[in-house]
Amino acid sequence: MRGETKQIKILAAIGLALIAAVFIAFAVMPLRGGQRFATQARPAVEDVSEQEVKLYPVNINTATAAELQTLPGIGEKTAQKIIAYRKTYGNFKTAEELMQIDGIGEKTYAQIKDLICL
Repeated sequence: MRGETKQIKILAAIGLALIAAVFIAFAVMPLRGGQRFATQARPAVEDVSEQEVKLYPVNINTATAAELQTLPGIGEKTAQKIIAYRKTYGNFKTAEELMQIDGIGEKTYAQIKDLICL
C-alpha cells in the first residue's frame, strides 16, 4: 500500500510539472503580430473610463467618427463617408444600407453586423 501511495505522489508531481511546462510554453510562445501572451496587459478596471467600456453596439445613426472607427475594418476615411452618407440621405433605415458606402462590402459588413445597431 505504501508503494502505491508513493507512486501516486510521483505521478501527481509529474502531472503538475507537465501542466506547469505547458503553461510556461504558452506564456512565452509568440502570438500573431509577434506579441507574446505574457506581454498583453489589460487595463485595470479603474483605468477604464465609462465611455471606453461601452464600445458596442455602435449606433450607426448617431456615432461619431471616433466611435465608428472602433469597428473592425472602419478607418478614418470610411467613418467620414458614413457620416457624409447620413448627412445626405438621413438616418440608416437598415444596417445593410451600410454596404451602399464605398469601402464597405459584404466582407466588412459581415465583420461588423453584430457590433452595430440603428
